[in-house]
Amino acid sequence: MLPVVSHEVRTGRWPYVTVCLVGLNVLVLGFAVSLGPRFVPFLQQWGLVPARVAAEVTLHNIATVLTSTFLHVGVVHLLMNMWFLYVFGDALEDALGPRWFLFLYLVSGFFGSMLYVATAGDSPIPAVGASGAVSGVMAASLVLWPGARLRLPGVLLLLFVASFVVTALAALGVTAWGPLAAVVAVVAALFVLLLRREAGGFWAGLLGGIRVPAWLVLGLYIGLQLYSGLLVLVSPTYGASFGYWAHVGGFAAGATLAWLFPSHPRALPEAAGEA
Repeated sequence: MLPVVSHEVRTGRWPYVTVCLVGLNVLVLGFAVSLGPRFVPFLQQWGLVPARVAAEVTLHNIATVLTSTFLHVGVVHLLMNMWFLYVFGDALEDALGPRWFLFLYLVSGFFGSMLYVATAGDSPIPAVGASGAVSGVMAASLVLWPGARLRLPGVLLLLFVASFVVTALAALGVTAWGPLAAVVAVVAALFVLLLRREAGGFWAGLLGGIRVPAWLVLGLYIGLQLYSGLLVLVSPTYGASFGYWAHVGGFAAGATLAWLFPSHPRALPEAAGEA
């Protein structure tokens, strides 16, 4: 996911549901880590095991569809999900209200988990993480503010784009250093022009950040999830540890619910006459 650091919308109240969700996920990871050698069995018991859910409908198996969304395998996994939850969640909670926001989060996580089960029904590996629910939050944010812009640090964005280009070229069979260096140089040159045009100065954009349309960032995100998910269907060994279809399911659920729920989204800075 692109290194987003802030959303353009400014909220008018403290997002206590979002903060509580972040806190709950942190507490659950802390508890799981404190189990020591029982950490893995704990994930196995309360994580989403597609083969187990597909084989038998029990209260416990149904419960794991949601409990798995509060489990994470490590600090980095947790931080990535919670960071994007907070960046997009505070504005969405302000627009929908705490109750509808919490409902959207949980339903997105549920549908994300169920789509993962539908596409990985034979897998005995427990799936954990809030990615499906967070994907729903990001999708709902895009529905409410399709014209919003996100701030991304220029240096991190450059590294991400260069890495993505090199990976894509390698997948196409281009592995020679010369062609790779030439393409990366072109990307870097275009990036410099972007910084100078959009950020009011190269160094300000490189170190402070540039504003990128939300539809571009989130469109790239869901596009990559769909592409990777299709590769999984063709070759189940591809990305076996990632729940791409959970992300797709959560994204679809969040977008749909955002259309249905009553909302009062704040105007973007430009529409409100601000700088």
